[in-house]
Amino acid sequence: MMISFDDIQNQESKDLINSLDFCVIDLETTGGNHQNDKIIEIGLVQVSNFEIKDQLSFLINPQIKIPDFIQKLTSIKQKDVTNAPKIEDVIDQIIEFIGDRILVAHNTSFDIPFLNSVLNRLKKNELENKVICTNVMTKHLIPNITNSNLTYMSQLFNLNHKNAHRALDDAIATAELLMQYLNIFISKNIKKVNQLYYPKNKFELDRVHIKNNRKIEEILSFLSKIDSSYTITLKGEQGIILSVIPVEFTKDDLSFIKESLEELEWTILTIKLTAPYLDALLYYCTHYPKFSIEVQKKSRNYLSKKFHKNTKKINIDSLDFIISNHIINEQVIVYPFLNLKTKEGNNIFKVPAQQKKMYQVLVKNLNHFENNQKGKRKTYIAKDLYKIVESYLSQNIETGSYLYLSRKEIHNGVDYFINTISKYLKDIPNESRFPLKHL
Repeated sequence: MMISFDDIQNQESKDLINSLDFCVIDLETTGGNHQNDKIIEIGLVQVSNFEIKDQLSFLINPQIKIPDFIQKLTSIKQKDVTNAPKIEDVIDQIIEFIGDRILVAHNTSFDIPFLNSVLNRLKKNELENKVICTNVMTKHLIPNITNSNLTYMSQLFNLNHKNAHRALDDAIATAELLMQYLNIFISKNIKKVNQLYYPKNKFELDRVHIKNNRKIEEILSFLSKIDSSYTITLKGEQGIILSVIPVEFTKDDLSFIKESLEELEWTILTIKLTAPYLDALLYYCTHYPKFSIEVQKKSRNYLSKKFHKNTKKINIDSLDFIISNHIINEQVIVYPFLNLKTKEGNNIFKVPAQQKKMYQVLVKNLNHFENNQKGKRKTYIAKDLYKIVESYLSQNIETGSYLYLSRKEIHNGVDYFINTISKYLKDIPNESRFPLKHL
């Protein structure tokens, strides 16, 4: 589900994609060594015109013992392959099925070289097909994703993927993910086939770039469809940042957005989804020193009024760590206020899988603060923005949308930390629909 200006897909882009034929491949093997390990199952799926046209799969007799952990991972037992064909018995059928189609896998750096090593061993020509990796694609389209395995991607995009680590099921799931991505490329107006192989800085699902050739009313109407917090970055000639507007709810910020669009001589407007809103606010704080004095004053006054509160409950200098649900489901983002100069994406973790890793990062931050910084906080928040951030957090403290952790609580140990995080996630579940719903 894409939020876009135009409901009609770009026909030229659609024709470009429809002219391509794909063959999705997945291998299950006895291990990762091309020389010594063998294929035990192969799944292939032909895709064209946004349909799965045909499929082919074989269990393969590797003629060696399947390691126990592989049997457990794949559910393929030694007895299952005893009467299966050897790879040389079906390789010609496999090559014919692939043909000259674009090869697709969710990890081409494994599947394609492994298959080519088999072809070499059988004294056949290596595949020279063009290759697309949906795993690499994912990392370009969703830059802040911390885990891009096929099972997780199927979950995020509501794909039917019941039997992970079975070749045909994985190939079908990869094909369905590919078709999701192809639709996204069309809706984002793909112009060249090469952009499928290198989808960088143009097709990210969390942002959209708008040139100053749209009517302001169109832009405001587009913004009203967004139900997440986001940032608006206005750039002038030579990419100079003129202003950043952190938006929590479009309806509340519409008048200020309209005023900014009318008054500033911008050439490019970038909308970027963020969650939580604190992320948008801190992004604004990061770029605030680049604004003109007039823009600084106007934006500062606007946000001061927006988050004005008589009773201040939070002081930035007393904050240690804040944790929040991230825009991607099953991910959380950490803000270490002891040393708040984080690079985007560095403090994002998948939960529960990376809870211990997250704790280790917090401990590292804490040790650095106590030993290297000698207890002195570092932050990129300009002093005249402190009250804005404090007021915002004060207004939200009672909702429980953020988890506040002190240094003392980190010192309580990893078990205490995991229990605290688990309770937070249970009380405040992540209900984000991104990336299924995206820009």
